[in-house]
Amino acid sequence: MNLWQQFEIKKNTQYENHGISFHYQDGIEPELKQMYISFARWLRKTYVFPVHIHIHILNCEKVKLRSGQMAYGSLRWFPKRNPMIRIPSAIETHLLQEYTKEDIYEQILSSLVHELSHYYQWFLDLDQSNATSERQANYFRYRIIDKFFDETESN
Repeated sequence: MNLWQQFEIKKNTQYENHGISFHYQDGIEPELKQMYISFARWLRKTYVFPVHIHIHILNCEKVKLRSGQMAYGSLRWFPKRNPMIRIPSAIETHLLQEYTKEDIYEQILSSLVHELSHYYQWFLDLDQSNATSERQANYFRYRIIDKFFDETESN
């Protein structure tokens, strides 16, 4: 199932677009914040968000999950409130020895795509195992990022 394709904006889409909003914590690197802003514009132009989703961009290296584990992103949904995604966006300094900032920014954006894939899985109420959900989210992680860079570089 192509999760993202069924939410591409079309004139006759069956879903109403309720949108996506980004909230930035102080201290996010200006270059990275600008990349988020460009990505947000592209997402709004390209995809439908059937339930409004809040994206919180945090100035930390990892977020704590309810289980107590640390992760590079999380999706939370609630019975009577809009779902939210938390994405840590501080760069781990040891990574700068191995990767360029641009590579790290791409990895951070791909974590957001991974969590947005979980958002679509949640919305569709897919009956699949946790392992299948993770594989599916990882499958789209780089395909959506590649599509973003291909489309924005060609403009």
